[in-house]
Amino acid sequence: MASLQALSSAVLDSAKAKSKYKIGLHILTFVCAALSIFLNGHWLYALAVIALISELTSWFLSLSIESKKSLGQEILRLNILQQAFGSKMAVDVAYLKSKVDKRDYSKSEKFDNQAYYATENPEPEKRLVDILQESCFWSQHLYQSCQKRAVAFSVFLSILIIVLVITGLTMIGSDGNYSVPRLSLLFLTFFPLWSSVGDAVSFSAASNKLQGIDQRLSNIGYEQSSILSIFAEYNVVTSNTPLIPQKVYESEQSKLNELWDERIGSEKL
Repeated sequence: MASLQALSSAVLDSAKAKSKYKIGLHILTFVCAALSIFLNGHWLYALAVIALISELTSWFLSLSIESKKSLGQEILRLNILQQAFGSKMAVDVAYLKSKVDKRDYSKSEKFDNQAYYATENPEPEKRLVDILQESCFWSQHLYQSCQKRAVAFSVFLSILIIVLVITGLTMIGSDGNYSVPRLSLLFLTFFPLWSSVGDAVSFSAASNKLQGIDQRLSNIGYEQSSILSIFAEYNVVTSNTPLIPQKVYESEQSKLNELWDERIGSEKL
């Protein structure tokens, strides 16, 4: 039977896989916009329809991704409480597992990691603080990397839109007969840009909040009510922040493992 940690990882991995399709749909929108410079007539209207369908599909896909992300994070929160306090919480576990897709459930075993959290503290409250600090440390740094990535992507999209506009004006000139589909295509290219800018803002805000939570945890007493209050705050932050792409996690994993080992080593001295 798969652990909650493995199950949450499988669900979140499924959400990340869907995110790749979303990026592909955005690329299709830009391809349609670029081709509109060279085409007229029915082909131009067809491109506008394709781009519209692409962005609508992307929006519906976002809803599915958000649903899986919420489920994966909910399972992860339950796993944190289970890891800290040792409670089985059989009813909550059963309800959450019933929401997991069969494909995610079947592949969850490969994500099982008994050493997912580094803490070995036997006291429940201290163990929860250790888990939260480790989670804040990792998420905060990963969010920073995601923010830089989102900013760079936003700049790239902005430049691409400007190039499309300048190229279009240079090559097309005044073309009142087909201005509506071309303007529609230009308008649709702003959706990926707005999404990327929104992600950059979310990652930045979440990174700053998690750093603050981590610092508060370093000076907190071990009263259960205080810790659970901060745990709830941590959950709000991560719930409102986009998924961390797998490539970002893999590129930063080695560095963050080293930094975390260095940090807990220094704290023991």
